Amino acid sequence: MIYFDYLINLYLSMRERFFSVLAVFSKPAISIGGALAVGAVVVGVAWYATTASPSGNFAPVGTGPITEEVDVSGVVKAAHSTDLAFQTSGRVWAIRAAVGDHVYVGQMLATLDSSSQISAIALAKANLEAQQAKLDALTAGTRPEQLAIDQTAVAQAANALANALAAAYTNADDAVHAKADQVFTNPRNSTAQLAILVPDATLVNRIQAERIALEQMFSSWSTLLVSAANNPQGAVASSQANLQDIGTFLNDLTVALAETQPNGSVSAATLTGYQTTVNTGRLNVSAALSTLISADTAYKAATGALTLAQAGATENDVNVQKASVDAARASVDAAEAAASQAVIVAPVSGTITAQNASLGETVVPGVPLVSMIADGKYQVDAQVSETDIAKVKVNDTVQATFPAYPGVTFDAIVTTVDPAATMNGGIASYGITVTFLDNDPRLLPGLSANLRIITVTKNAALTVPTSAIIRDGNKEFVYVKKAEGVLQTPVTTGIESASGMTEILSGLSATDTVLTFGARPL
Repeated sequence: MIYFDYLINLYLSMRERFFSVLAVFSKPAISIGGALAVGAVVVGVAWYATTASPSGNFAPVGTGPITEEVDVSGVVKAAHSTDLAFQTSGRVWAIRAAVGDHVYVGQMLATLDSSSQISAIALAKANLEAQQAKLDALTAGTRPEQLAIDQTAVAQAANALANALAAAYTNADDAVHAKADQVFTNPRNSTAQLAILVPDATLVNRIQAERIALEQMFSSWSTLLVSAANNPQGAVASSQANLQDIGTFLNDLTVALAETQPNGSVSAATLTGYQTTVNTGRLNVSAALSTLISADTAYKAATGALTLAQAGATENDVNVQKASVDAARASVDAAEAAASQAVIVAPVSGTITAQNASLGETVVPGVPLVSMIADGKYQVDAQVSETDIAKVKVNDTVQATFPAYPGVTFDAIVTTVDPAATMNGGIASYGITVTFLDNDPRLLPGLSANLRIITVTKNAALTVPTSAIIRDGNKEFVYVKKAEGVLQTPVTTGIESASGMTEILSGLSATDTVLTFGARPL
């Protein structure tokens, strides 16, 4: 199996090199001679592949730093002009740099009227503070002072409810015994009768039955109120029902009085007096019922608030408030981001070469208004293959060397990465720009530069020689030396270094020894 894997890898490697050579010699000027040379190379490759035998050395798994890099080359040039624009529409409020002015990185060059953005930031920050305060209060629990306030509110509500219960009974007693009973004979016993002549006999019978029932109700009600403090909600429910029954009785009596005509036993003035007295009692009972309902509602609210305060916030309450704080913080970030779009700042230090903004004009987002050139910063444009471009990002560290300065390294960073590919001879690559950090006098336009782009550095990693890794489709494995022999072991790899080492993410430990492959002549 080892020998077979080795031959497969050797074949693929030789085939790749063969096509690379063939691509070079495919140009018309050298195609004939190149074909002869390629033929010779192919023969040599075939002889080598069939006469070589696999050999391998065991190497321990390494631990330590590993760096992934992309190596490209280019030519030094002077830094190009940068065009700057507002990222939002608005009215130009201030112009802070003119053509020829030297500016520094981060310096404000022009601003729009940002009063609305500033207000939005202040509002968002105020909301964030309010939401954070609510969260702090929830997590801290109810303060003793608040508990005392809530307890006082319950006591006051309970007192108001007791007064409403007493007032309900008093108003009901007055409405029936002091007012309605004027129209009855023997009103407080089972022979109670209306003392007026009402034409509707059915109504008369109903009123008389209602009055007889009320007397027993008053007796039970009075007894209930004595112990109302022990069961306030029971007293409230009974009192409300009693007031409604009394209201029905008084309404019926009001209708009867309206139907009664003056006669020899009841004058018009007396009848009017009855109507006024009964109506007053009816209104008093209705008001007492409303007062009782309001007092009961207030008492329930006060006791509920005290119960919640004593229980403290639930986990769900805290989580909901945390979400509100996060949303408020995001609103602050969004407001600040919107405000930043109303300002043009210098991305680097340099000189203003164009200033096309005018005070008071309304600008369109994305239209360049200010141009500048960086201070003596030199750059290198380079092309990165499509297989490596995903590794490269803006601000990656770059180490540049020059044939003109052997042994000297110049520090730089990646400043731009083209989003679209450039096609050259059917091969896709992506342009990048590397900017040197120092204004070194040795940097001159036209110098050839070799760029080592540091894409990833890991200080503590498991590593093996790249030649130890065998790939079979999407699978990767190595051969590990064990007491029972050399075993094939699946692995997951990470980054690869230019020095021929590969990071192992899983499958091996630092104590393992792996087989690395090579070839030796017979």
